[in-house]
Amino acid sequence: MQWTNVAISDLESRPECVHRAYIDPEDTWNGWACPYFEKPEVERMAAWLHDFDDSLVFDETTDTFTTTYDPDAPESFAGIDIDGMYLYPIGNGSWTWTIVEGATGSLTSNHPSNDS
Repeated sequence: MQWTNVAISDLESRPECVHRAYIDPEDTWNGWACPYFEKPEVERMAAWLHDFDDSLVFDETTDTFTTTYDPDAPESFAGIDIDGMYLYPIGNGSWTWTIVEGATGSLTSNHPSNDS
């Protein structure tokens, strides 16, 4: 597992859409990255999702973020412990996340770029 930058495919050029994520480079879904995010990074993500008629709503009781894009099929992402960190698998296994090489931006994590 390592820290890297990811974005939803076709949004890599928008700095606000590039996010710091913890990934296993060998773990993919249909060729797409399967990222895990710290809560502040998910909150930063929620700030631009409304541009695409979507949002992430946080439920404190279940510690879960839920999308609102399709009210008939909402996706929920509960926090989990991975390598001693509490992370959220936003879009892991369902969104088209791609690794963004050399991206810089307002990343919230204090973790080094490659943590094993």
